[in-house]
Amino acid sequence: MKSLGKKSTALEVLEYLKKNNKLASYIVPNESSDEQPVAIVTGASSGIGIPSVETLALANMKVVLCARNLVAANEVVESLPSTLRKNVRVQKLDLADMNSIKSAAEEIIKKEGKIDVLLNNAGVMAIPKREGTAQDLEMQFGTNHVGHHMFTRILLPTVNEGGRIVTVASSAHSFGKFNFQNLNFDTDGSKEKRGYSAWGAYGQSKLANVLFAKGLSDKLKEEYPNSSIKCVSLHPGVIGTNLWKYSPKWAIPILNACLTNKNVDQGAATNVYCCLVNGNAFKGGEYMSDCTITEPNMSGKDESGSLRKKLWEATEKLIKDNGFDLPSSIWK
Repeated sequence: MKSLGKKSTALEVLEYLKKNNKLASYIVPNESSDEQPVAIVTGASSGIGIPSVETLALANMKVVLCARNLVAANEVVESLPSTLRKNVRVQKLDLADMNSIKSAAEEIIKKEGKIDVLLNNAGVMAIPKREGTAQDLEMQFGTNHVGHHMFTRILLPTVNEGGRIVTVASSAHSFGKFNFQNLNFDTDGSKEKRGYSAWGAYGQSKLANVLFAKGLSDKLKEEYPNSSIKCVSLHPGVIGTNLWKYSPKWAIPILNACLTNKNVDQGAATNVYCCLVNGNAFKGGEYMSDCTITEPNMSGKDESGSLRKKLWEATEKLIKDNGFDLPSSIWK
Protein backbone atom coordinates (compact mmCIF):
# COMPACT_ATOMS: atom_id res chain seq x y z
CA MET A 1 0.00 0.00 0.00
CA LYS A 2 1.55 3.28 -1.13
CA SER A 3 -0.70 5.60 0.86
CA LEU A 4 -3.79 5.69 3.04
CA GLY A 5 -7.18 6.89 1.89
CA LYS A 6 -10.93 6.74 2.24
CA LYS A 7 -11.20 2.96 1.87
CA SER A 8 -8.23 2.00 4.03
CA THR A 9 -9.04 -0.34 6.90
CA ALA A 10 -7.82 -0.14 10.49
CA LEU A 11 -5.49 -3.09 9.92
CA GLU A 12 -4.08 -1.52 6.76
CA VAL A 13 -3.34 1.64 8.75
CA LEU A 14 -1.32 -0.34 11.28
CA GLU A 15 0.58 -2.16 8.53
CA TYR A 16 1.27 1.12 6.70
CA LEU A 17 2.60 2.84 9.83
CA LYS A 18 4.83 -0.13 10.64
CA LYS A 19 6.20 -0.40 7.12
CA ASN A 20 6.96 3.32 6.90
CA ASN A 21 8.38 3.68 10.42
CA LYS A 22 5.65 6.12 11.38
CA LEU A 23 4.43 4.51 14.61
CA ALA A 24 4.16 6.66 17.74
CA SER A 25 7.10 6.44 20.12
CA TYR A 26 5.10 4.59 22.77
CA ILE A 27 4.55 1.69 20.35
CA VAL A 28 8.27 1.16 19.76
CA PRO A 29 9.49 -1.49 22.24
CA ASN A 30 11.53 -0.07 25.09
CA GLU A 31 14.36 -2.47 25.89
CA SER A 32 14.58 -1.21 29.47
CA SER A 33 10.89 -1.80 30.23
CA ASP A 34 8.45 -4.69 29.95
CA GLU A 35 5.43 -2.41 30.36
CA GLN A 36 2.88 -2.25 27.56
CA PRO A 37 1.55 1.11 26.41
CA VAL A 38 -2.06 1.59 27.55
CA ALA A 39 -5.03 2.74 25.48
CA ILE A 40 -8.46 3.64 26.88
CA VAL A 41 -11.32 3.32 24.39
CA THR A 42 -14.89 4.45 25.07
CA GLY A 43 -17.88 3.05 23.22
CA ALA A 44 -15.82 0.00 22.43
CA SER A 45 -18.50 -2.71 22.46
CA SER A 46 -20.06 -1.88 19.08
CA GLY A 47 -19.52 -0.19 15.72
CA ILE A 48 -16.09 1.18 14.90
CA GLY A 49 -15.05 0.70 18.53
CA ILE A 50 -14.60 -3.04 17.96
CA PRO A 51 -11.99 -2.93 15.15
CA SER A 52 -10.35 0.01 16.94
CA VAL A 53 -9.84 -2.13 20.05
CA GLU A 54 -8.65 -5.13 18.06
CA THR A 55 -6.11 -3.12 16.06
CA LEU A 56 -4.72 -1.30 19.09
CA ALA A 57 -4.35 -4.67 20.84
CA LEU A 58 -2.62 -5.98 17.71
CA ALA A 59 -0.17 -3.09 18.07
CA ASN A 60 0.69 -4.65 21.46
CA MET A 61 -1.15 -2.04 23.49
CA LYS A 62 -3.03 -2.96 26.64
CA VAL A 63 -6.56 -1.81 25.82
CA VAL A 64 -9.18 -0.86 28.39
CA LEU A 65 -12.50 -1.47 26.66
CA CYS A 66 -14.98 0.95 28.24
CA ALA A 67 -18.68 0.25 27.80
CA ARG A 68 -22.05 0.68 29.44
CA ASN A 69 -23.18 -2.83 28.44
CA LEU A 70 -20.78 -5.28 30.09
CA VAL A 71 -22.38 -8.32 28.45
CA ALA A 72 -21.74 -6.88 24.99
CA ALA A 73 -18.25 -5.79 26.02
CA ASN A 74 -17.28 -9.26 27.21
CA GLU A 75 -18.68 -10.76 24.01
CA VAL A 76 -16.33 -8.47 22.06
CA VAL A 77 -13.36 -9.70 24.07
CA GLU A 78 -14.36 -13.33 23.53
CA SER A 79 -14.65 -12.70 19.79
CA LEU A 80 -11.02 -11.56 19.56
CA PRO A 81 -8.25 -13.95 18.54
CA SER A 82 -6.98 -15.78 21.64
CA THR A 83 -3.57 -14.14 21.27
CA LEU A 84 -5.14 -10.68 21.72
CA ARG A 85 -7.54 -11.34 24.60
CA LYS A 86 -4.76 -10.99 27.16
CA ASN A 87 -4.26 -7.41 25.93
CA VAL A 88 -7.85 -6.30 26.61
CA ARG A 89 -9.85 -5.76 29.78
CA VAL A 90 -13.40 -4.48 30.21
CA GLN A 91 -14.29 -1.37 32.22
CA LYS A 92 -17.81 -0.32 33.17
CA LEU A 93 -18.50 3.24 31.98
CA ASP A 94 -21.75 5.09 31.41
CA LEU A 95 -20.95 8.48 29.90
CA ALA A 96 -24.52 9.61 30.60
CA ASP A 97 -23.88 9.50 34.35
CA MET A 98 -21.20 11.61 36.02
CA ASN A 99 -21.07 9.19 38.97
CA SER A 100 -20.13 6.38 36.59
CA ILE A 101 -17.55 8.60 34.84
CA LYS A 102 -15.90 9.45 38.14
CA SER A 103 -15.86 5.82 39.33
CA ALA A 104 -14.55 4.49 36.02
CA ALA A 105 -11.78 7.06 35.75
CA GLU A 106 -10.67 6.43 39.34
CA GLU A 107 -10.63 2.67 38.76
CA ILE A 108 -8.58 3.10 35.57
CA ILE A 109 -6.07 5.28 37.41
CA LYS A 110 -5.82 2.70 40.21
CA LYS A 111 -5.38 -0.28 37.89
CA GLU A 112 -3.36 1.21 35.04
CA GLY A 113 -1.39 4.01 36.65
CA LYS A 114 -0.23 5.78 33.51
CA ILE A 115 -1.88 5.74 30.08
CA ASP A 116 -0.71 6.63 26.57
CA VAL A 117 -3.87 6.92 24.46
CA LEU A 118 -7.41 8.02 25.24
CA LEU A 119 -9.79 7.36 22.34
CA ASN A 120 -13.09 9.14 23.01
CA ASN A 121 -15.08 7.04 20.57
CA ALA A 122 -18.52 6.60 22.19
CA GLY A 123 -21.56 8.46 20.94
CA VAL A 124 -25.32 8.59 20.52
CA MET A 125 -27.00 10.07 17.46
CA ALA A 126 -30.28 11.70 16.47
CA ILE A 127 -32.46 10.78 19.45
CA PRO A 128 -36.00 11.68 18.27
CA LYS A 129 -37.20 13.34 21.50
CA ARG A 130 -35.17 15.09 24.15
CA GLU A 131 -33.86 12.64 26.72
CA GLY A 132 -31.81 13.48 29.78
CA THR A 133 -28.66 12.01 31.27
CA ALA A 134 -28.57 11.04 34.94
CA GLN A 135 -27.88 14.72 35.67
CA ASP A 136 -30.56 15.78 33.12
CA LEU A 137 -28.19 17.17 30.53
CA GLU A 138 -29.52 16.73 26.98
CA MET A 139 -28.46 13.16 26.13
CA GLN A 140 -26.39 13.83 23.01
CA PHE A 141 -24.57 16.87 24.37
CA GLY A 142 -24.20 15.23 27.79
CA THR A 143 -22.85 11.92 26.46
CA ASN A 144 -20.91 12.89 23.36
CA HIS A 145 -19.30 16.02 24.77
CA VAL A 146 -19.72 16.68 28.50
CA GLY A 147 -19.15 13.04 29.47
CA HIS A 148 -15.96 12.85 27.43
CA HIS A 149 -14.77 16.24 28.68
CA MET A 150 -15.15 15.08 32.30
CA PHE A 151 -13.61 11.66 31.63
CA THR A 152 -10.63 13.23 29.84
CA ARG A 153 -10.05 15.87 32.50
CA ILE A 154 -9.88 13.26 35.29
CA LEU A 155 -7.58 10.96 33.33
CA LEU A 156 -5.34 13.58 31.74
CA PRO A 157 -2.91 13.97 34.68
CA THR A 158 -2.03 10.29 34.18
CA VAL A 159 -1.27 10.58 30.44
CA ASN A 160 2.38 9.96 29.63
CA GLU A 161 4.54 12.48 27.83
CA GLY A 162 4.00 12.00 24.13
CA GLY A 163 0.50 10.62 24.67
CA ARG A 164 -2.59 11.13 22.54
CA ILE A 165 -6.15 12.32 23.15
CA VAL A 166 -8.36 11.41 20.17
CA THR A 167 -12.02 12.47 20.04
CA VAL A 168 -14.42 11.12 17.43
CA ALA A 169 -16.46 14.00 16.03
CA SER A 170 -18.34 14.07 12.71
CA SER A 171 -18.89 16.13 9.60
CA ALA A 172 -22.26 16.80 11.27
CA HIS A 173 -20.43 19.50 13.26
CA SER A 174 -21.08 21.66 10.20
CA PHE A 175 -24.72 22.17 11.18
CA GLY A 176 -24.01 22.49 14.90
CA LYS A 177 -24.84 25.73 16.72
CA PHE A 178 -24.54 26.73 20.35
CA ASN A 179 -27.03 28.58 22.48
CA PHE A 180 -25.04 29.20 25.62
CA GLN A 181 -28.18 30.30 27.40
CA ASN A 182 -29.64 26.82 26.89
CA LEU A 183 -27.09 24.20 25.84
CA ASN A 184 -29.28 21.40 27.14
CA PHE A 185 -32.55 22.28 25.42
CA ASP A 186 -34.14 22.71 28.84
CA THR A 187 -37.90 23.23 28.84
CA ASP A 188 -38.52 24.22 32.45
CA GLY A 189 -39.07 27.87 31.57
CA SER A 190 -36.16 29.18 33.63
CA LYS A 191 -33.88 29.48 30.58
CA GLU A 192 -34.13 30.92 27.12
CA LYS A 193 -36.60 28.84 25.09
CA ARG A 194 -34.96 26.47 22.62
CA GLY A 195 -36.79 23.91 20.54
CA TYR A 196 -35.25 20.44 20.44
CA SER A 197 -34.40 18.75 17.17
CA ALA A 198 -32.67 15.39 16.92
CA TRP A 199 -30.11 16.48 14.34
CA GLY A 200 -29.66 19.96 15.79
CA ALA A 201 -28.69 18.47 19.14
CA TYR A 202 -26.40 15.96 17.46
CA GLY A 203 -24.71 18.70 15.41
CA GLN A 204 -24.16 20.75 18.56
CA SER A 205 -22.51 17.78 20.30
CA LYS A 206 -20.22 17.08 17.33
CA LEU A 207 -19.18 20.73 17.01
CA ALA A 208 -18.40 20.56 20.72
CA ASN A 209 -16.15 17.52 20.04
CA VAL A 210 -14.14 19.45 17.45
CA LEU A 211 -13.77 22.47 19.71
CA PHE A 212 -12.93 20.31 22.73
CA ALA A 213 -9.87 18.92 20.94
CA LYS A 214 -8.78 22.44 19.99
CA GLY A 215 -9.50 23.84 23.45
CA LEU A 216 -7.63 21.06 25.23
CA SER A 217 -4.68 21.52 22.90
CA ASP A 218 -4.70 25.25 23.72
CA LYS A 219 -4.73 24.55 27.45
CA LEU A 220 -1.78 22.18 27.23
CA LYS A 221 0.25 24.62 25.13
CA GLU A 222 -0.53 27.47 27.56
CA GLU A 223 0.27 25.59 30.77
CA TYR A 224 2.90 23.14 29.48
CA PRO A 225 4.54 24.63 26.36
CA ASN A 226 6.99 21.74 26.08
CA SER A 227 4.42 18.97 26.39
CA SER A 228 4.31 16.51 23.50
CA ILE A 229 0.76 15.29 24.21
CA LYS A 230 -1.34 15.78 21.07
CA CYS A 231 -5.11 16.29 20.97
CA VAL A 232 -7.06 15.80 17.74
CA SER A 233 -10.64 15.19 16.57
CA LEU A 234 -11.85 13.28 13.55
CA HIS A 235 -14.65 12.40 11.18
CA PRO A 236 -14.73 8.59 10.78
CA GLY A 237 -16.98 8.57 7.72
CA VAL A 238 -20.64 7.65 7.36
CA ILE A 239 -20.93 4.06 8.53
CA GLY A 240 -23.85 1.68 8.92
CA THR A 241 -23.60 1.09 12.68
CA ASN A 242 -26.06 1.05 15.58
CA LEU A 243 -25.82 4.84 15.70
CA TRP A 244 -28.71 4.71 13.25
CA LYS A 245 -30.90 2.80 15.72
CA TYR A 246 -33.26 5.76 16.23
CA SER A 247 -34.08 5.91 12.52
CA PRO A 248 -37.33 4.25 11.34
CA LYS A 249 -36.73 0.58 10.47
CA TRP A 250 -37.98 1.12 6.93
CA ALA A 251 -35.45 3.91 6.39
CA ILE A 252 -32.32 2.05 7.48
CA PRO A 253 -31.76 0.12 4.20
CA ILE A 254 -32.20 3.38 2.28
CA LEU A 255 -29.79 5.23 4.57
CA ASN A 256 -27.23 2.45 4.23
CA ALA A 257 -27.56 2.45 0.44
CA CYS A 258 -27.54 6.21 -0.08
CA LEU A 259 -25.47 7.69 2.75
CA THR A 260 -23.00 5.19 4.16
CA ASN A 261 -19.62 5.24 2.46
CA LYS A 262 -17.54 2.92 4.65
CA ASN A 263 -17.79 -0.37 6.50
CA VAL A 264 -16.81 -0.55 10.18
CA ASP A 265 -13.22 -1.62 9.46
CA GLN A 266 -12.79 1.38 7.16
CA GLY A 267 -14.60 3.61 9.65
CA ALA A 268 -12.09 2.68 12.36
CA ALA A 269 -9.10 3.56 10.17
CA THR A 270 -8.84 7.22 11.14
CA ASN A 271 -9.32 6.29 14.82
CA VAL A 272 -6.35 3.96 14.59
CA TYR A 273 -4.25 6.39 12.55
CA CYS A 274 -4.74 9.18 15.09
CA CYS A 275 -3.91 6.86 17.98
CA LEU A 276 -0.82 5.23 16.48
CA VAL A 277 0.87 7.66 14.10
CA ASN A 278 4.03 9.42 15.21
CA GLY A 279 3.32 12.64 17.10
CA ASN A 280 5.19 14.64 14.47
CA ALA A 281 2.09 14.24 12.29
CA PHE A 282 0.27 16.81 14.45
CA LYS A 283 0.78 20.24 15.94
CA GLY A 284 -2.32 19.77 18.09
CA GLY A 285 -6.00 20.54 17.64
CA GLU A 286 -6.28 19.18 14.10
CA TYR A 287 -9.47 17.78 12.60
CA MET A 288 -8.90 14.56 10.64
CA SER A 289 -10.77 12.64 7.96
CA ASP A 290 -9.61 9.65 5.89
CA CYS A 291 -6.30 9.65 7.80
CA THR A 292 -5.58 13.18 6.58
CA ILE A 293 -5.71 16.61 8.17
CA THR A 294 -8.75 18.44 6.82
CA GLU A 295 -10.63 21.63 7.58
CA PRO A 296 -13.73 21.79 9.75
CA ASN A 297 -16.38 24.42 9.00
CA MET A 298 -15.92 28.04 10.12
CA SER A 299 -17.29 27.44 13.62
CA GLY A 300 -15.07 24.38 13.93
CA LYS A 301 -12.03 26.37 12.83
CA ASP A 302 -12.85 29.01 15.47
CA GLU A 303 -9.88 31.08 14.34
CA SER A 304 -10.21 33.59 17.20
CA GLY A 305 -10.42 30.82 19.79
CA SER A 306 -13.30 32.55 21.55
CA LEU A 307 -15.92 29.87 20.86
CA ARG A 308 -13.91 26.98 22.25
CA LYS A 309 -12.92 29.04 25.28
CA LYS A 310 -16.56 29.84 26.01
CA LEU A 311 -17.53 26.18 25.52
CA TRP A 312 -14.73 25.04 27.85
CA GLU A 313 -15.87 27.39 30.61
CA ALA A 314 -19.53 26.43 30.18
CA THR A 315 -18.73 22.71 30.26
CA GLU A 316 -16.56 22.95 33.36
CA LYS A 317 -19.34 24.90 35.09
CA LEU A 318 -21.94 22.26 34.16
CA ILE A 319 -19.80 19.55 35.72
CA LYS A 320 -19.04 21.52 38.87
CA ASP A 321 -22.65 22.67 39.26
CA ASN A 322 -23.61 19.00 39.43
CA GLY A 323 -21.29 18.51 42.39
CA PHE A 324 -18.22 17.00 40.72
CA ASP A 325 -14.69 18.33 41.14
CA LEU A 326 -12.14 18.34 38.34
CA PRO A 327 -8.34 18.34 38.70
CA SER A 328 -7.09 21.88 39.28
CA SER A 329 -4.26 21.31 36.81
CA ILE A 330 -4.78 20.13 33.25
CA TRP A 331 -1.84 17.72 33.33
CA LYS A 332 0.69 16.28 35.77
